[in-house]
Amino acid sequence: MGLTDLFKKAFMGATDEENRKNKARMREIFNSSVANGDDYKLIYCHMENYTNAVLVQVTRHSNFIVGYKEGEVIVIPVDSQLTEYGDAMIFNKANESFTKTSLGFCFVGNKDVSLQFVPMTYEPGITAGARHSVSITQSSAEVAEFKNFFKKGLQ
Repeated sequence: MGLTDLFKKAFMGATDEENRKNKARMREIFNSSVANGDDYKLIYCHMENYTNAVLVQVTRHSNFIVGYKEGEVIVIPVDSQLTEYGDAMIFNKANESFTKTSLGFCFVGNKDVSLQFVPMTYEPGITAGARHSVSITQSSAEVAEFKNFFKKGLQ
């Protein structure tokens, strides 16, 4: 790993090679879980839930591949190494789903399940939470487009 890669890993969370591999792996996971997966734009999202009890503080990290296209959102939970993943959750008007944004968070849900997450541009490798996140960088434009989609709601 060269000096440029060390800098990118420390401050941007992913080297160019990690970014390329992880985006390809996200697409592979999504396409294996969803028919016509290439019809969807993908974005990586992360969420941290804090529980602060009297003697212990617990932080639960969640990672998601979120695919979206007009009228539908599909969410697949993944681990931070993209080696394990759960079942695809489909949100659309047919199952009475909704999308919304508030204070940087994105929400999607229906009568059975509701999820909250943050689309990430990057997670610096030097932060404590970096090991719980997928090593990936996403442009501000990608994140803005995703948030605008969620603001608009399912059509």
